[in-house]
Amino acid sequence: MYRASVLIPTHEHAATLPFAVKTVQQQGIDEIEILIVGDGANDQLRATIKELQTGDRRIKFFDMPKGPRHGEIHRDAVLRQAQGRIVCYQCDDDLWLPGHLQAMEAALESADFVGAMQVDVEPGDRLRGYLFDLQRPEFSQPWLEWKPHGFGDWANYGFGLAFAAHRLETYFRLPEGWTTTPSVFSSDQYMWHKFIRQPWCRVRFLRWPLTLHFAAPARRDWSASRRTDELARWSDIIAGPDGWRHICHSILADLGDRLLNQGLADIHQRREFEAKCARDLAALENELAAVRADLQKEQSIRWRGERKWSLLQFELAAVRTELETERSKRLRVEAERDTLLADT
Repeated sequence: MYRASVLIPTHEHAATLPFAVKTVQQQGIDEIEILIVGDGANDQLRATIKELQTGDRRIKFFDMPKGPRHGEIHRDAVLRQAQGRIVCYQCDDDLWLPGHLQAMEAALESADFVGAMQVDVEPGDRLRGYLFDLQRPEFSQPWLEWKPHGFGDWANYGFGLAFAAHRLETYFRLPEGWTTTPSVFSSDQYMWHKFIRQPWCRVRFLRWPLTLHFAAPARRDWSASRRTDELARWSDIIAGPDGWRHICHSILADLGDRLLNQGLADIHQRREFEAKCARDLAALENELAAVRADLQKEQSIRWRGERKWSLLQFELAAVRTELETERSKRLRVEAERDTLLADT
């Protein structure tokens, strides 16, 4: 059994594949097998792989017809023939950093599945590292639910193919391995979820750079020579004595800028919110003052009305008293008249 099986899916990147393979070969571990999975390879890609095999007996080529989506079913078929204790992945246009394989191997001594920090090289040679940690539920829970975490652009939503590794025996324990992924999901994330959802799967996450990812969609209109020039330049940086320092410094500087920008944006947003709250409070206070004025006006009117009503009641009582007095007088007069009439 090998110490590791390195699976490299490929479709048409004949120009970039040698650079990706070379960073695997330079890991300093001989007891590995390099499994190149051809998903509808053309003659140029076949010739490139044959040349690579000439210089390294560890390279095995599986020439498969084009499968659905990214040919995920071919990955499953190849892994069922793998002989490594652990499985690492490499993209045909990415570059492993020195120590990638050793770090994954060490982490898998106490874990079943390992992920690592996503690091992208954007056109223009800007390095972007993203924070993500499978061992923190703040990241893993929304990730497993395919929901955004809302932390900002300093954090990403998972990690790509070349940033993961697992034990081979762990793969065979899964209810389902690599299969054709539904079109609405990322194939890599869909596969990683299958590991993480198992209650028995021990997970580790390495929060430092192990791989440089050169996203193909951002380079879709690039010529093959332009892509190879970029990978050659970065291969030299990686191999240089200050390569690790350059990469870490670039990642930290960019990450610091993004965190600062988000912090400033949050401060600006908070200040705008506080200003809006102050404006709303002032408007409410003005409205309350107007209501109070209306109430005072209503109270004044009611007070005047009640006073007038009291006066009217008093006057009415006086009139009633006067009427009673007059009635009493009239009754006495009538009585006296009746008495006089009776005497006569």
